[in-house]
Amino acid sequence: MCNYNITVDENLLSRNYPGIDSERFGQWLQAWVDDMMDIDDAETSVKSPNAHTYNEMKSTLHKRIDQIESGKATFYSNDEVLSSIRERYGL
Repeated sequence: MCNYNITVDENLLSRNYPGIDSERFGQWLQAWVDDMMDIDDAETSVKSPNAHTYNEMKSTLHKRIDQIESGKATFYSNDEVLSSIRERYGL
């Protein structure tokens, strides 16, 4: 296990994330790092879009367009997405 110290400007924290104190931000940050480091299966882990080749992205886009056009795509409202993020990270 490694420990790192980071410095966060509390004025910026309170301005950018009102209602999130430094302890809660620390918990959120730890959960975010844990998620990043959880690489049980490299094939199913979420990769940055920059980690994909041009052809992989092109193929992914074609599949998504096909799903949308066939009516098989799942859409989520902004409220649903933000609620999921808040729940996952305790915000």
